[in-house]
Amino acid sequence: MRRLLLAALLLAPGLAQAAPDPLEGVNRRIHGFNRVVQSWLLDPVVTAYVTHAPPPLRQGIANAFANLREPITAISGLAAGDFELAWHATARFGINSSLGLGGVRDSAAEWGFARRVALPADAVCAWGIPSGPYLVLPILGPSTLRDAGAMLASSAGLAQALGPHLFLPWRGSDLMVEYSQLSGELSRVEAQALDPYAVYRSAYLQRRAARCAVDRLAQEAEDQLAEAD
Repeated sequence: MRRLLLAALLLAPGLAQAAPDPLEGVNRRIHGFNRVVQSWLLDPVVTAYVTHAPPPLRQGIANAFANLREPITAISGLAAGDFELAWHATARFGINSSLGLGGVRDSAAEWGFARRVALPADAVCAWGIPSGPYLVLPILGPSTLRDAGAMLASSAGLAQALGPHLFLPWRGSDLMVEYSQLSGELSRVEAQALDPYAVYRSAYLQRRAARCAVDRLAQEAEDQLAEAD
């Protein structure tokens, strides 16, 4: 994600013209709201976290939260028909939950099981469902109509299975840890880009096209039409 943000920062003017964004007016207003929340709430919390937690502790916390996401990867792999990925994520979860002290240490990577991430949105993509328009979600940021629907459905299922009293603190803390790992790059985009919104949109759509064949084919078709014009 860091590399994609850098690439999108360099290429943003051209990508901003090419990317279709029928909901741009609404998206930009939500993006502005998100920036206010980041500046006034998230950034001070992350600054305090980074200041008081040494890097090894922060890495251990990030590893533990990543380990808790392994069952989501396993289920997403099953839903997509990728049984090897489902087994890989299950093995990682078992190894790290035991030998890795609950995931604080990535022991599975030392055993040759490198981290591989899959989300419910990837499973829905594997079913051939197109992305729909680009969408900015309050607080959560860049998405598409398809990806947002998959995320909301899976979140509702997890909240039902775990109970809101467990799901909400876990998910909120997980998102904060993820944000702390990206906050430096996001601040750089805000400081250097003429249009940060276009950078985030381009980076997200590039990442999805790299992971999702349906999105990649759609992007190639749009590029061909642009070249023909």
